[in-house]
Amino acid sequence: MRPLISLVFTLSVTSSLLGAIGDWPQWRGRARNGVLSDGPPLAATWGTDGPAKLWESEPIPSDDDGGHGSVVVADGRAYLSVVWHRDEPSETRTITDLLLRTRLNYQGASALGQALVDKIETTRENLPPGLRGAKLDALIEAFIAENLDRKQRESFGGFVSSRFKKGKLAIPLPDYEKLRSRVEKPFASQAEFEAWVQTQGFADHVKQAVLEAIPATRRVAEDTIVCLDAQTGKTLWVTREPGEPKGRNCSSTPCVSGGLVFGIGSTRLQAVDAVSGKPVWSQPLPAKGPGSSPLVVDGVVVVQAGKLLGFEAGTGKTLWEQPAVGGTNASPVAWSDAGKTIVLANGRNEISGVDLKTGAVLWSAEGGGDSTPALSGDFVAVLSSKENIGFAGYRITEKGLEKRWNHPTDARRSQSSPLLHAGYAYLFEDGDHRCVEMASGRVAWSQKVSSSITSPVLADGKIFVMGNNGNNLVMLKASASERVELGKANMKALWVPSPTIANGRLFVRAREGVRCYNLAASN
Repeated sequence: MRPLISLVFTLSVTSSLLGAIGDWPQWRGRARNGVLSDGPPLAATWGTDGPAKLWESEPIPSDDDGGHGSVVVADGRAYLSVVWHRDEPSETRTITDLLLRTRLNYQGASALGQALVDKIETTRENLPPGLRGAKLDALIEAFIAENLDRKQRESFGGFVSSRFKKGKLAIPLPDYEKLRSRVEKPFASQAEFEAWVQTQGFADHVKQAVLEAIPATRRVAEDTIVCLDAQTGKTLWVTREPGEPKGRNCSSTPCVSGGLVFGIGSTRLQAVDAVSGKPVWSQPLPAKGPGSSPLVVDGVVVVQAGKLLGFEAGTGKTLWEQPAVGGTNASPVAWSDAGKTIVLANGRNEISGVDLKTGAVLWSAEGGGDSTPALSGDFVAVLSSKENIGFAGYRITEKGLEKRWNHPTDARRSQSSPLLHAGYAYLFEDGDHRCVEMASGRVAWSQKVSSSITSPVLADGKIFVMGNNGNNLVMLKASASERVELGKANMKALWVPSPTIANGRLFVRAREGVRCYNLAASN
């Protein structure tokens, strides 16, 4: 093994090929670790209004209509990969998972167990008709506290509250199963749809709710890459390919490398010219609607979409496939030593090291989940979806990945990726901010915070992270001694995408588009 300083140099040289100084050309930045190591000095504090907004893009859909991908910046342009959903008039009528969730308030509750589900429904059906307001809220709070454990409260507290507040007008759970049996099975016409509803034994209020929920349109989508002028926000070009409506699962962040933009859509990986947007090649993916972001290293595009795949960057030729590495939301990273590059991929149940040239699995270690591994030299930190593992630190050795420490964590929402800086690992998971010494695993500090599942970024000695479901951008001092908040700005951004910092500017994804703010220190 090379000394640690050599490993850091190798990673820096490899990553620098992706973009110019101050750029942020891929998910988690040039070195794919959430750190911007160059660029102008940033303001140390903000006024009450936060950093100045420089521009806002034309409307770009998000969430169920366009996903949660983050912005990347390279060579004066900002890029965004979007599965652009829209509704178009249709004679057919289709029940979809999206309509069940957003218009008919469906949430699967089988994880609660039949006995608890029955108790919830019996209690709901027997609530006094006039019970409402503070008294109903108190009853709901008491029921949840008495019957649901901590993890159940986090996942199903809203489910119980919603059903109790609807009372007898809540859609019975067996009726949801009837509706689910027809998901994505279109009815030829409104008349056929209405006839089906009439034969299902639904109560009148359920019939009305279902008929009103299913529109006279059908959902369509296009796999889209948007290019904006990073200085003005003006749209420079938009390229589109036919896609499939997969909702907010499609949340990939593009990568700019070698004059091309690589973007994952609903069904395909595509490469387009970074200047003109002209399509160069595209390849179908084995899993639809992944949230994983492409990695480009040494002329290979690595994608995690149900299995790990390697494509030739210039042509799109499939170089290898590795079905043993699953997952669709975590993004792969690369580690290089002595001329050999290993891809680290956090799969469904473990974290694996894969040979970049052949796709062969070299080793695996316990882990798994949606968090992208963070690298610093031969040290790796990642958040596992397995609660007994949680936040873990590893060393890459000649024998593989060796776990050095871990802190069991309720990883119900394990999308956050950690940040490594100056010998410490920072995790900003939903509701919990903490700093851990990389070498020992000692918790330097930990604090409960109203946070989000967005991953943090570091620039100019400051950590930036979205908080309070995206309503706030928080600026922290990169300190291992205590959590020091330097500023908080009201952003009203999306709560899943990560902030992007490039050339003294902040780029955030908002519900209606992209916004750019000035972070640079005054001259």
